[in-house]
Amino acid sequence: MFLVFFNNYAAGLSYYYFLSLLITIVQTYVFRHVVNEEKMRAKMQEASKKPRKKSGFMARLEEAQRQQQAMLREQEKRKKGANRR
Repeated sequence: MFLVFFNNYAAGLSYYYFLSLLITIVQTYVFRHVVNEEKMRAKMQEASKKPRKKSGFMARLEEAQRQQQAMLREQEKRKKGANRR
């Protein structure tokens, strides 16, 4: 949107950065006064004590990793057995 408005102006990008920074400062100021940090920290501590449920993808990924490690251990055993002969 700013490209359309400020494409022909040399200071357009600087003005965009200024407005963006100003909006970010105002947002931060408002959030700091609206959000109670102590309550938020208490909620985060409470949530961190709960066990996390693994997603289906993560469970499948861990199972594939376990199978791969088992295959590697089996291959190592075979190599050691073949070297002893």
